[in-house]
Amino acid sequence: MREEEKYPQGHNDDQTVAQLLTHLKRMRRSVPVNYQLKADLRKQLLERMKELEAKKGQAQGGQQPWKRRKLLWISCAALVVALSVGVCLWWGRGAVTIQKHEVLTLPAESSVEQVDIDRSATQIAYIAHQSELRTLPIDGDTKPATVKLPPTKGKYVAVAWSNQGKQIAVVEQAEQMSRLWIVELPTAYSMGSSRLLKEEEGVAYSSPSWSQHDDSIAYTRSKGGNDEIWVSSTISFQEWKLTEGSQPEWSPDGRFLAFRKEGAVQVMEMRTGLISMLGQGQWASWRSEQELTYTQPDGQLMVANVGDEPFVTKELQLRNQHAAELIRGNWAAKGKQILLISRESQPRELVVSLASR
Repeated sequence: MREEEKYPQGHNDDQTVAQLLTHLKRMRRSVPVNYQLKADLRKQLLERMKELEAKKGQAQGGQQPWKRRKLLWISCAALVVALSVGVCLWWGRGAVTIQKHEVLTLPAESSVEQVDIDRSATQIAYIAHQSELRTLPIDGDTKPATVKLPPTKGKYVAVAWSNQGKQIAVVEQAEQMSRLWIVELPTAYSMGSSRLLKEEEGVAYSSPSWSQHDDSIAYTRSKGGNDEIWVSSTISFQEWKLTEGSQPEWSPDGRFLAFRKEGAVQVMEMRTGLISMLGQGQWASWRSEQELTYTQPDGQLMVANVGDEPFVTKELQLRNQHAAELIRGNWAAKGKQILLISRESQPRELVVSLASR
């Protein structure tokens, strides 16, 4: 018998059970008690009820996998959405994208210290032809400038913008003499000028960094293979040794000084003198008052938050990056733009690019 004949469509199973019970009651009232018939009817009723329960169980069993599959699809869809949102938020918050490739290229013998970005991210300063300081506008509102540096038998090896953007510290290395200059950029009312902050024989200066209020400059002083960090006041001309190490970099609020020592990036809290190590790398640069980046030996850019205890350090992803070897990253004010300095092998040159968050 076909299933639709055994269980006609529209037939209510509950009504069948009720009819059997009614029929049993009528039999009991209309005829003398027949115990055999009563037992047979009871047996039929129990079998029918078992069949109905089995049928309901099969129907529920057929629906359960579908419900599981539906729940699984909903869970997977929710997980994909959550991951997509999380990735978007992570990329938007942490990663930086290279917007302008090769805004500037320098000869292979150039140093990464010979180029810097101003704090407002409007222009780049670099050494050209060994004795010229040039600025390259990033936006359309700034005009380029060229400053003739004092004649030298050596070369100018490093530049650093002041926080106010009106001065640039320039390091000259001439034979056995090292000098630290402060260059005033030309304006509509002045031609620009250069003044000597300090000079010393038998040493090498490098990596200048301006303090919070531009009233002093920290720099590396190297002699006999030893690196020390010294500070010179731009007002009183006083100077003092700060610590052992190189590549000093003031935090925007002046609370910390990052530097390199024994191949590792370290951070000194200026108030207490407490020094903490972040990891192997070089060229620390602050993108906020508590966050800084540095470059690992393999060229990976790392970011660390010195406001956390212990310090949290992780990779900073660079989107749209070429295969050049990253050496240094310099942040502009507010940590929105970063100047990336890489070295290309073919052709051999120093490549400067601009990225933003």
